This record gives sequence, C-alpha cells and structure tokens, in this order.
Amino acid sequence: MTGTQDAADVAPGSAAPPARRPSPYAAELAHLLGPGAAEADAAGERRPVVDPQPGPVPLRPLGLGDVLDAALTIVRRAPGPTLGPGFVVAALALLVPVAVVALVDALGGRLPRGDGASASVAALLESSVVVVANGVLSLVGTVLLTGVVVHVVHAAATGHLLSLDEAWRRTRGRRWAVLGASLLLTVVLGILLTGVVATAVAVAAVVDVGTFLLLCLLAVPALFVAGSWLGVRLTVYVVPVIVVERTGVLAGIGRGFRLSRGAFLRTWGVLVLASLVALVATTLLAVPPYLVAELAPGAGGGPGEAVAAVALVVATVVPAALAAPYLAAVIAVLYLDRRIRAEGYDVTLRAGGVR
Repeated sequence: MTGTQDAADVAPGSAAPPARRPSPYAAELAHLLGPGAAEADAAGERRPVVDPQPGPVPLRPLGLGDVLDAALTIVRRAPGPTLGPGFVVAALALLVPVAVVALVDALGGRLPRGDGASASVAALLESSVVVVANGVLSLVGTVLLTGVVVHVVHAAATGHLLSLDEAWRRTRGRRWAVLGASLLLTVVLGILLTGVVATAVAVAAVVDVGTFLLLCLLAVPALFVAGSWLGVRLTVYVVPVIVVERTGVLAGIGRGFRLSRGAFLRTWGVLVLASLVALVATTLLAVPPYLVAELAPGAGGGPGEAVAAVALVVATVVPAALAAPYLAAVIAVLYLDRRIRAEGYDVTLRAGGVR
C-alpha cells in the first residue's frame, strides 16, 4: 500500500493514510540530472538514477574515520596535485632562508667587522630575516597549497581526478583573495595576542609573583579555549569558501564563520586528531635521515659531511611536504561535510552539478 493510493482502494470505514511528502532534495536532484535520467521502481514511480558515492568522499554526513580516510585516500590517489605542491612549498621554506643566510654571510665577509655588540646585533638581524622569510613563505605556500587541494578534493567527491595544472587553474582569480584573507586574519589574531601579552605585562607590574602565577594558572586554559574557538571559527573554512564559492575576502571570512556555527568541537577535535596522526607519521619518517645526519660526518669525512647535509634536508622537507597536503585535504573534506550537513550539498555533488 502506498501513500498515493486511490480512495477506492481504502477499506470501508477506514481513513486513507496520509500521502507521502515529496523530498525537496529529490526534486532538486531530478532538476540537476535533467529529463530522462530516472528509472521506474516497483510501484511505478520514477526516481533519479544516481551514484551513491562517485568518489572517495562518502556523500553523507561524515564520521571521524570517514574524514581521515577520505583525506588520505585522495592524497594517495592524486599525489601530483597534492604532494607535488607540498614538496615545492617545503623546499622553498627551507632553501630560501638558507640562501638568505649564505648571501648575508658572503656580504659580511667583505664588510669591516665591528665590535662584539655590533656582531651580536648583526647576528640577531640575520636570525630575524630567516624567521620572517620562513614564516612568510610558509604562510603563502600553505594557503595556496590549501586552495589547490580543496579543488582536488571537491572534484574527487564527484568522481573526477584533477591534474596539478587543472587544480591550479581553478584557483585563478581567487589567489589574491585567499592571501588577503589569510593576511588579514593573521594581523587580527596577532593584534589580539599582542593585547594579551601587554595585559599580562601590566598585571605582572602591579602584583606579586605568587599572585601573577596564580592568575596565569587560571587564565591559560581560558585563553587556550578562546584561541582555539577563534582559530576554528575564523580560519578553518575561509580558504575552501573563497576558492570554491568564489567569494571576496570579507564575504569569505563571514561565510566561513557562519558555516562553522555549531561545529566548533567537532571541527577542532578532527583537526587535532589529524594533526597528531600527521605528527606521528612524519616523525617516524624523519628518524632515519636524522640518524644518518648524525652518524655520517664521523664515518665518512668530507663525503660524510655532504651526506649528512642531504639527509638533514630530507628529514626537514619530506615530513612537511607530506603533512601539509594531508591536513589541507582534511580541511577540504570537513568543508564538504559541513555543507552536506547544513545545506544538503550531497545532492548537488551526487548529480554531478559541480566539476
């Protein structure tokens, strides 16, 4: 007996069962698939023909294991557009500061040397340049890498495998927006952190050491929770929103903030667990080359020094090159999960409404 049966089929004296309400997603899906993309079921009704999971991302609300497994599967199946940029970013973040140090040392050898204080100031400036260069390159590279990986994951959810060139092309017109949003959020969070530090210094100047330590003991957990909340609500979904939905800087930040509403603990927990998984895996990978870097100089003389230098570069670049794409893929899968839960986005993805 169906909810669409005629009144003649109802037994005398009994009420007809209520008609089934049509699913709004079914109507949208039929519209996306177009005419003729349906088949008849046993009751003679027509329903859309869809692939329940065209790609490695299950098109339903995802569990923790689904998110981690989908991200790893996509990185494994598409190493070119995921691991490739990861190696480039990690290598630049290491080699450019090293080149800066070498250039400064080369120039310093031709300049007159000052006293001990001047040498200390020069060393401090050199270290500052290295830190700033590394930070800027890491920020820019990670943001652009995330934009590329987001497109790879988004296409993979519909069963399409993008090349690096295709994924990079899809970020065209959004690169400056994601960099601007990341810079703006970095400045805002930096200002907030500066305010916290300034407040701590002011409090330390007017209270005794015991009271200050007690206040720190009470404040640190609250600041950790507040910082985590701001980090998740303001930053996690901004890059996916800007590159996929093609919004502006402020609109992307606002959209990411709204998209994360009610999902702080889940998003934060998944990211923490994914970071721990990446940390353990990359640490295990880094141990062998670090051992080679420690043992090679004493065993091989001059060639041993070269082997140690190469091993140290491998131990530094490879873990970062593997971890960054995986975490970017986790963020992209979480973005799809949020839209599936909040907006029924799986309907569009199943219908192949995006590429």
